[in-house]
Amino acid sequence: MKRTAPNFKPNFRALSLSEGMRAFCAVALPLLLGELFNVPQMGLAALGALLTCYADPGGPTQKRAPAVITFAVLGGTLYGLFCWLAGQSPYIAAPLAAFVIFCTSFARIFGQSAMQVGNLVSVATVLALGAPDPEMLHDALHGLNFWAGAIWAVILTLVIWETHPHAASRRALAEVTRRLSRLSQEIITFAREAQGDAAFSASALEYRGQVREAIETARVVAYETFRRRGPVSARGAQLSLRLESFDKIFGGLIALAEQLELDASARQECVQPLRLIAGWLAVMAVEIEADRPLDTPRKRASLKRLRNSLRELPDAAERHVLAAIAEQFAVLVAVAPPSGGPQPAPSTASLRIRLLSPIRQNLTPSSAAFRHALRVATISLPVLAVTTRFGGIYSHWATITLLFCLQPYFAATWARTAERSAGTVLGGVLAGIIGLFIHTELQLALAMLPLSLCAFALRSVNFSLYIAVLTPMIVLLVEQLHPSGKGELYVALSRVLWSLLGGALAVFGSAILWPSFEAPKLETSISAAKRAHLAYAEAVFTALLGQGSWGTSEVARRAAGLASNNLEAALSRALAEPHAGHQQALVKAAAVDAALRRMAGRLSLLAVERPHLPAEESEIWKSWAAWLREGLEAGVVGHRPSLPSGPGAEDLQRLARQVELMAG
Repeated sequence: MKRTAPNFKPNFRALSLSEGMRAFCAVALPLLLGELFNVPQMGLAALGALLTCYADPGGPTQKRAPAVITFAVLGGTLYGLFCWLAGQSPYIAAPLAAFVIFCTSFARIFGQSAMQVGNLVSVATVLALGAPDPEMLHDALHGLNFWAGAIWAVILTLVIWETHPHAASRRALAEVTRRLSRLSQEIITFAREAQGDAAFSASALEYRGQVREAIETARVVAYETFRRRGPVSARGAQLSLRLESFDKIFGGLIALAEQLELDASARQECVQPLRLIAGWLAVMAVEIEADRPLDTPRKRASLKRLRNSLRELPDAAERHVLAAIAEQFAVLVAVAPPSGGPQPAPSTASLRIRLLSPIRQNLTPSSAAFRHALRVATISLPVLAVTTRFGGIYSHWATITLLFCLQPYFAATWARTAERSAGTVLGGVLAGIIGLFIHTELQLALAMLPLSLCAFALRSVNFSLYIAVLTPMIVLLVEQLHPSGKGELYVALSRVLWSLLGGALAVFGSAILWPSFEAPKLETSISAAKRAHLAYAEAVFTALLGQGSWGTSEVARRAAGLASNNLEAALSRALAEPHAGHQQALVKAAAVDAALRRMAGRLSLLAVERPHLPAEESEIWKSWAAWLREGLEAGVVGHRPSLPSGPGAEDLQRLARQVELMAG
């Protein structure tokens, strides 16, 4: 099997000129004031502003405020403190800096935003070690200077330049819509050209996982928005309604693809309705992101055209599924959100419980977060000791690169190291070229402005491109703060070499210190995915027999989709690792994942069609549920139970084939 490579493909939909302009203003003011009043150390304020902008996680103001304020306070404090400690003794400063790195790395237990702030606090700490000063007053001024830039960035991002609170939710929802459109296009291709199971399996693996990932990302973003602003607003209710409708459309498309594989004669008849659905979704993505209303005469006319095209189809399963999708479109274009809005989010616990509970749970060697924090601190300590004592300010890029590249999983460490190394080398070349045309401090300040604009605009587009633009920006800023007299080319070359060393240390440390390789744990992921799909099957069977609710089956469908995504993520990480001796586990995981996707498709079709089951056949369906449980839990399948004479016989046969495939 091939090893997966790092993803260097840019996503230009994520281009954020607004974020770039905001960072431009944050960095520009300190630099221009420093040039105007001849205070070169204002470059430190620009550094504080730059890192504070980087700490901004985006989203609602209430979510962003704790992150940027926490970084501003800790960044300025630790910068001044470690300037003084490094001036006293590197043998005191290095272990204390390693302890700070342990704490900031451990902060990932509080989520992505805390992890980002923690990494940047570590960066401020390491940079301070490169500017030792034994005079406490001078160090306090350094900290205040850093604070000044950070506070300016806080005011700019939270007060002057506040982003729209629901913009992140709209962007996430638009991404769901785009991926659903691509899934619809793939089903059209399948309806025209598919050659059996292989084409269907490839389609399911590539597109279904992407859509489920986008839906869950949008769900998390929306929940964060609701939790901070309250879910009872009309806008919040509308976002929640649209997300649930898209999830149901996703289930309908899965069911349709499954049915079209079974019924080849109906494929061409479904192409035209699918074209309308794909076009609807593509246009809707643009309108949702631009916050334009969906209830327009053109949309209603399109909906009527879709319904008319469905009337021309035979009264078969495909027509029922497409009609269910069309009804979800009708919900999406409705003006009013559902009465009463969504259910309120659960009340949050006290600040003390929310802070201490995750720490108690993870402060143990069995915690992956604890082991990762200890790994980062252990590798950083000797590097900090050597670079603080002998290396000079540029050598600390080795530690900074190490901090950003080292991840809890070896595969993730390798991918991030490759991306960062490629960007750093390209950025070093760019810095050298820019340095040929920069000869004064004013030119240095002016060059920083377009670089900051481009760097933050590209921040979410592609990591390597972002680092490539960020590198000359950092090189110019550091050269202004601590002139080496050797020019930007020397600084750029130093950054490249030390960064490559840091990346190599990250990969080495991830491989030897509490390595977290995925291949030996694939069996656990396989078992979890099987259990989730078994729960989905039982929920559908129970609802069909009238002994349970279809709402429960929807919850189970989502859990099964997440379990498949988790299995695929584990398989992807395993493929990026040295996997000698684990080929059989990799092949098994890929086969099980494909079988479970197909099984979920058949269950989704049953959930959409909801055939009426005769009461006298309820025992037959219960025996099939028991047979599926034995096959998925124990991996042993006996003779199939007898098939019902009513509806569902073909569905049970197809489910049985997937279970037998996994057992074999």
